[in-house]
Amino acid sequence: MSLAAGTKLGPYEIAARIGSGGMSEVYRAFDPRIRREVAIKVLPPAYAKYADRMHRFEQEARAIGALNHPNLLTIFDVGSADGKPYIVTELLEGQNLRSAMRHDGRPVRIPVRKAIEYGCQIATGLAAAHERGIVHRDLKPENLFVTRDGRVKILDFGVAKLRATGDFALADDTTMEQDTSPGTVIGTVGYMSPEQVRGQAVDGRSDIFSLGTVLYEMLGGEHPFRSTSPADTMSAILREDPPELTAVNSSVPPGLDRVVRHCLEKAPEMRFQSARDLAFDLESLSSGSGTAPVTEAAHVPVNPRRWPYVGLALLLLALGALLGWLTRGRLDDSRRPRTRFTQLTFDEAVELAPSLAPDGKTFVFVRGSGAASDIYLQRIGGRNAINLTRRCAMADSQPAFSVDGSTIAYRSECEGGGIFLIGATGEAARKLTSACFNPAWSPDGKQIVCATETVGFTPTSRGQTSELWIVDTTNGQRKPLLEADGVQPNWSPNGHRIAYWGMSGESAQRDLWTIDPRAEDPKKSIVRVTEDAAVDWNPVWSPDGRYLYYGSDRSGAMNLWRVRIDEESGKTRGEPEPVTTPAGFAAHFSFSRESGRMLYSSIDQTEVLRTVPFDAAGGTTVGTPRAVMSGSFLIFSSQVSPDGRFVAVTNRGGQEDLFVVEVATGEIRQLTDDAARDRGAVWSHDQKQIYFYSQRDDNRYEIWRINADGSALTRITRTEGRSVWYPTASPDGSRLAFYNDEHTFLLPLNDPTAKPEPLPAAKLGSRPAFNSWSPDAKQLAGEFRGRPGILVYSLADRDYRPVTSSGARPIWLPGGQEILFSDAGRLRIVNVATNAIREVATPYSISGMSLSADARTLAFSERTTESDVWMMAIE
Repeated sequence: MSLAAGTKLGPYEIAARIGSGGMSEVYRAFDPRIRREVAIKVLPPAYAKYADRMHRFEQEARAIGALNHPNLLTIFDVGSADGKPYIVTELLEGQNLRSAMRHDGRPVRIPVRKAIEYGCQIATGLAAAHERGIVHRDLKPENLFVTRDGRVKILDFGVAKLRATGDFALADDTTMEQDTSPGTVIGTVGYMSPEQVRGQAVDGRSDIFSLGTVLYEMLGGEHPFRSTSPADTMSAILREDPPELTAVNSSVPPGLDRVVRHCLEKAPEMRFQSARDLAFDLESLSSGSGTAPVTEAAHVPVNPRRWPYVGLALLLLALGALLGWLTRGRLDDSRRPRTRFTQLTFDEAVELAPSLAPDGKTFVFVRGSGAASDIYLQRIGGRNAINLTRRCAMADSQPAFSVDGSTIAYRSECEGGGIFLIGATGEAARKLTSACFNPAWSPDGKQIVCATETVGFTPTSRGQTSELWIVDTTNGQRKPLLEADGVQPNWSPNGHRIAYWGMSGESAQRDLWTIDPRAEDPKKSIVRVTEDAAVDWNPVWSPDGRYLYYGSDRSGAMNLWRVRIDEESGKTRGEPEPVTTPAGFAAHFSFSRESGRMLYSSIDQTEVLRTVPFDAAGGTTVGTPRAVMSGSFLIFSSQVSPDGRFVAVTNRGGQEDLFVVEVATGEIRQLTDDAARDRGAVWSHDQKQIYFYSQRDDNRYEIWRINADGSALTRITRTEGRSVWYPTASPDGSRLAFYNDEHTFLLPLNDPTAKPEPLPAAKLGSRPAFNSWSPDAKQLAGEFRGRPGILVYSLADRDYRPVTSSGARPIWLPGGQEILFSDAGRLRIVNVATNAIREVATPYSISGMSLSADARTLAFSERTTESDVWMMAIE
């Protein structure tokens, strides 16, 4: 697979081979477009044979490339040329850590201060990735690069490695991976965590164990678990503790030995719970805070003899370290909480929205989804859950324990829907009020605050303005609290304020507020808690009222944060700080007032974008779907190109950008890469351009256009009122349809001076949202907002006509007489002249979908959600 100097690989020109590793080769290359030297890692052809692996590799490479952290290798590009997949990175000068740990072929120790510095840099880089939900899984000296100026870069982050043969290499060189499902062994044998050895699911704490192994090796000059075979090494990782570092290397202070041992705890919950905390402890060691000063030593070849005991000087160091550690512990308490995590549910079903009883001994949660969801009661530490709402055949959700633990408030769709109260063991259910969601109890148990719009397990699916109401729990009488947008309210422990989150501005920014329910005019008591581009939601008060905890993606991944706050005034008393949980997506936080424990949902979502041949005349999908892309990349919207060769995609959550995926190869091209939220991408009729909506100017969503190659980004609309969304280009290229909260608009594209014209008001009981043009561009098909059903608008008659009473996502078929739509996971086709409906034969449950212009290629996505309930104890 070697490439000669001068070979072209995509736009890059190969200069020289740098080296090889595993089954790949790395080259120095030149990018003539911006006159920059780069490194190119050419991957084995085996990647190209497995589309899912290639897709996963590309997604993970792009995810880590978006981090732009000084301790992570910067990825510039991902591509494939002549069947050779490759990644393009910054060109580094220096050596990997394995080389730095050897001298004349013999292992050497890294000086203590230098090892701490390296460890701190590695932990900081890992923290940046973990906060974006990315786990390395293969941290080892070969994947750590020390540049000439002393900077450590983490390499091969999240890139799947394939085993060349079925045989093991050396214990510290063997890398194994087949997939990322539970039960599969992933990683390099000598640097695996115990959960990796067992084939269990891993999170960032697994990387912390691997870093502990690297730190031990740097300081001790030998591997902590090395054995004569990979099997023995794995056994040692699971069962044996390594010798004390202070006995292996007398220059290692006890405080540092303690940090390394904390990394190497067998149980994940006993290790550092975040790489950020590990970096903080290492930095304290480096500065002398919390331990005796770190002494410096030159590179020393490893002495095979181990000292049998430690002298008096080392004892004094240990006493000094203990005193410093106790002092630092008190100082740390004011900066960050010390936390311990325990998983409480293990069922394969989706388990969400927990609420912990005040005494911390039992909890309730939601199991299942849709109409199949019920509320269950379970003992902390138990495994048998009791269904409390089995008598209701409709959805039950959003439970909340009363302050005395005797009653549970919850949302149910029975009896027309509303807030219900039920005894703590499932007795005497009664409806309290209708049209309310996410109930929260007042401290005296006499009132409940609730919102008029629901919130699911993510904050991105909202669209309607929600009010807050206070309900008397004895008689169900209601009074308004907030007319502006507010959801997921939570009452402070002393009753002074209610925290909530809502959408503000035309960009629908998600922020936190508090309001005083006792005020004569509550709206004058509103205090804003957060105001920035991050998505902030799901606020809950700490039991002492000193902190407001909430979910936020301000670090890249949706996790737990807190801010110090004055409960009575609502004024914040510091900057937000992370309280990182071992979850890729943490949500549904709930404190116990007495025990101080918190429950939350740990949510894991994956999505697969597929295409399948479609036969509109026969009303069926044909053959086996092709997986175009898959992984943790969640799709906000997707549309297949008119010729069926590409799919335009916008992603959901975090940084929202625009991508184009080639169906045949899975090659991904990113068209936008910035903080703006880019959504709802659709193709122009000639496939040369893509329209989408974004708030990149004026903090208001407008319609934008970009060429399919990523050039000529142009703003299309300049509305003076509300934001506009979801553009749809006519098949003749003459007009663009889009809408907002009030109207649907048509914009002529051939006249640059033209302004959008609203369609006439529709007296239909619900505003329509149009998203498909008829082939002759004379009609629009859309769906009702807020209720199911498909309707058609005639441009000639200026008239609306409902054609179905159910369904969504209409797509006009080429003949102009029929519309394809989705209905509860099924595909159906309606004749617009007769309203006759026929079923589409497909074995797949389909909701989000798009269709090529010739109706031969159907694109759709399948999302898988797994969720369990976890408990966090703050120590």
